[in-house]
Amino acid sequence: MIKTLPFLLIISLMIGCAGYKFQEVIEPLETGKAENAYTYLQKHAPKEPDIPHQFELGLVAHYANHFAESSAALDIAGDIAEDRYTKSVSKELGSLVTSEKLRPYSATQYERLLSHYYSALNYIYLNQLDGALVECRRATALINYFKGEDEKYDFFGTGFLAHLSGMFFEAVGEWNDALISYKQAAEYYENAAEKTDVETPKDIGNALVRLTRKLGFTDEFERYREQYGEPPPRPENTGELILFYESGYVPSKGKEALMFPILKTDDVEDEKFVPTLMKREGRVYEEVKLEYLLRVAIPTIGSHRPRFNGIKVAVGENQESGVLVEDVETIAIETFKAQRPMILLRTLVRAVGKYLIFRQANKKNEALGLLTNLAGVLTEQADTRSWRTLPNQIFMVRMPLPTGTHTLNLSFLDANGQVRGSQSVPDIKIDANRITFLNHRTYE
Repeated sequence: MIKTLPFLLIISLMIGCAGYKFQEVIEPLETGKAENAYTYLQKHAPKEPDIPHQFELGLVAHYANHFAESSAALDIAGDIAEDRYTKSVSKELGSLVTSEKLRPYSATQYERLLSHYYSALNYIYLNQLDGALVECRRATALINYFKGEDEKYDFFGTGFLAHLSGMFFEAVGEWNDALISYKQAAEYYENAAEKTDVETPKDIGNALVRLTRKLGFTDEFERYREQYGEPPPRPENTGELILFYESGYVPSKGKEALMFPILKTDDVEDEKFVPTLMKREGRVYEEVKLEYLLRVAIPTIGSHRPRFNGIKVAVGENQESGVLVEDVETIAIETFKAQRPMILLRTLVRAVGKYLIFRQANKKNEALGLLTNLAGVLTEQADTRSWRTLPNQIFMVRMPLPTGTHTLNLSFLDANGQVRGSQSVPDIKIDANRITFLNHRTYE
């Protein structure tokens, strides 16, 4: 017990050390100075590469047009995440007696998938289409891995990545791969729809009809055409624009303090005690029955929708509305809801262990007991790590356009569909019978 106390105090100092400040990243992003945000993150890199910083660095580098550097950072994050699925025993044990923040952060499944979205776009902007297709195949392999690992896999983010893969394969004329990806997208969107409320985009049905016709798959073509209807005709000598509109920020994790009553009649050292303690969340007991109030800190997350919740794109007389293809906020919240019971269980196991140390110390010396209790409180911090610069929602606009160079007139909509902002994007080149990909971000 005497040896444990200084260890707890040292750990409390370690987990209190700050790295980069998120506000220093988003302020330049929101004022169109992504280069400044990128430079700041480079200067405030941790001694050893870590997932949250690499994710932020990768996304900010993307917006600063450092596409190769962006993909490199995202690859590092993915490699670390893969390694951390084989957990370090020493760090796992350390997290049980100190803080959730000492657990290696392995990234959520949807974060790992979205890293492939940005990497694929990086290759598109570098005119390296083969690299974009590699990212699509890597995302597909990751989805298959998640499916194989968990019979109850939630499919969060998979529909969007499969949809994206279908569009990229279609853009390079790999029709069979495109058809497979669109089929998977339809399945994955449906599997996740109950929790995400994101409907299968109509574009997927159009693509299934279009590609089965092109490939001569008569039976499938008839079936899909009956299910989805005839897709709109594509005018001759035109190209196509696919715009991904990214709005706002995914909600950041906060923290909350919870109190769990330990009663005088409890056998705290019983291995079944912690599950019993979990059931007492929010319950109140008479003071005469209380032995101790156990204070713990766990993360929390809530909705934080941006001002802009939709988009319309006008090019001359052509106009198209965006369709929601990825609701990152809902996925983040639902993912945390699924993780919360295990987070709380680990937190209570640690807290009960610290309580036992405190009780032993207090029996010997009240001052030592007070100091031990203080050390336990200081080391118990909620783990709020996440990829914070991700957008809140992603919308897609897919529209045919005449060949040539165009100015896109973007109208940003609120939750009621009213125009609340606008912006023009000039010099967008459309080639005949080709697809032009573009992403655009707002932060309001």
